[in-house]
Amino acid sequence: MKKKINIVLPIAGKAQRFIDQGYLVPKPLIIVDKKHIIDWALESIDLKNINNYQLIFVVRLDHINDFALDEILKQKFGNDVKIVVVDHITEGAVCTCLLAENYINNDDELLIYTPDVYFQNAFNPNNIEQNLDGYILTFKANSPAHSYAQLDKDGYVIKTVEKEVISENAAVGVYYYKTGKLFIKYANKLIKDNIRTRGEFYLCPIYNLMVQDNLKIKTSQVEKMHVLGTPAELEFFKSYVAPKFGSKPIGLCSDHSGFELKETTKSVLKNFGIKYIDYGCYVNKSCDYADYVTPAIKEIGGDIDFVMAFCRTGQGINIFANKSNKIRAALIFDEYTAEYSIRHNCANFFSIPSKYVNENKIKELIKTFLTTSFDGGRHMTRMNKTINL
Repeated sequence: MKKKINIVLPIAGKAQRFIDQGYLVPKPLIIVDKKHIIDWALESIDLKNINNYQLIFVVRLDHINDFALDEILKQKFGNDVKIVVVDHITEGAVCTCLLAENYINNDDELLIYTPDVYFQNAFNPNNIEQNLDGYILTFKANSPAHSYAQLDKDGYVIKTVEKEVISENAAVGVYYYKTGKLFIKYANKLIKDNIRTRGEFYLCPIYNLMVQDNLKIKTSQVEKMHVLGTPAELEFFKSYVAPKFGSKPIGLCSDHSGFELKETTKSVLKNFGIKYIDYGCYVNKSCDYADYVTPAIKEIGGDIDFVMAFCRTGQGINIFANKSNKIRAALIFDEYTAEYSIRHNCANFFSIPSKYVNENKIKELIKTFLTTSFDGGRHMTRMNKTINL
C-alpha cells in the first residue's frame, strides 16, 4: 500500500514581471477564463484519485496580510492544508521548499510542484514505479528556457541540466522523491556544495547528486503543456488556449463562392447545438471576401473566439485573415488538417475550401474542433518565433 504523499507547492515568488505589467493580486489569484491560476495548476494533479495526500503551500507573508491568500487556499482545497509562511526572498526554489522541512522530513513520499503551469493528462503519483527513488515529469521541448533530463537506454535519468537543451525531456515542474528525507538530504547537499544556476538553487540539479549515489530516477512525458509563468505566456493561454470551440457562438463568413457551404454549415452547427454569428456575405452575388472577413476577425476575443470562413480554395481568406496579429488562420479540408491546426498551431480561424468540402465533411470537421486542444510545449516555442516577427 502506498504511503502518504506530501505535495509541496512553492508559491512564494515575487512575480516581478506581473507587477511590472500592472497586476495587483498575487500570481496564483490571477483569473484566466473564470478560474484562478492555482485552480488551473491543481487540475493537473489527479487529487481525486490519490488516496492519502497532504497539500503544503509555501506562501509570502505579504500575500497573507494583503490578500488573505492562506484563507483563500483553505477555502479552495480544505482547512487541512498546511501553510508555510515566508517573510523574505529566498535563494531559489530549493530554499523555499526547505522551509516546509517540519512537514516533509520523514518517510512519506514527496511531490514538489511549482504551480505556474497547466498540463494534461492529470498526473497521479500513485502510478510511479515502487522501486524508484525519484521521478521527473517532463514534456517534449527544445527551448533553453527549461530544465532538462538526459536518459540512458533503459530510461533512467543520468543527468539533469538547467537552461540547456541536452535532450527533448524538459521538466514540467513536478518532482517526486521516494521519501521527504531523501529530498532534505540532497537539497542540503546542493546548498552546501553551492551548486547554483544563475545565482539560485534550482530543484532539477538535485537529481544529479542522487544519480551520483546510484539512485534510480525515471521520467514520463505529459501530453499537453502550458506555461503560465510570464504575462505574455498567460495572455496567450487566456486568448488562444482556454477558449473552447462552441463555448461562444462561432463566427461565419464567406465570399460568393463559399456562400452555399456557409449556409450549409449553419444547419450543421444548429444540429450540434452550437450558436453562430453570420458576418456575411448574405447573398450569392460576386463580392470580395475581405469585406466579410474583416468584421469577423474584429470580434474574436469578444462575441466570438473562433471563425469558420469559406471561399473556393480557402487560400484567399486564409492569407487575408493572417494579416491580423490576433488571428492564427489555417487552411482546413479534412480531419487531419483540422486536428493539427489546433494541436500544433492553436488556430482560431479555419479557412475552408468550398470546392473540396461538403456537408458530411463539415460535420467531421466540427467534431474534430470540439474534441481537440493545443498541445503547447515545443509548439509554443515555435509559435513564439512567428508571434515575435
